[in-house]
Amino acid sequence: MEKYEIIKLLADRNRFNIFTKLMDYDELAVSEIESLLGLKQANTSKHLKKFKDLGILESRRDKNMIKYKIRDQFINENTDFIKYLML
Repeated sequence: MEKYEIIKLLADRNRFNIFTKLMDYDELAVSEIESLLGLKQANTSKHLKKFKDLGILESRRDKNMIKYKIRDQFINENTDFIKYLML
């Protein structure tokens, strides 16, 4: 994955905020992201799909909800870039 794809993805304020919340909380459900950021479910799901399409996020089912987290591989491959973003 090219850095410019990540930058383009994170250029959207809502996606950047989702990314930073996932970094802060490690794993969140759509409803938790909605609550933290004041987003609607449909918009949140569309943003999360873009992350998944680029291989940045992984998901798992937990009872009746799906939890999302940033893939460890993505973090390991982009440590310096993530540190820069989180300043």
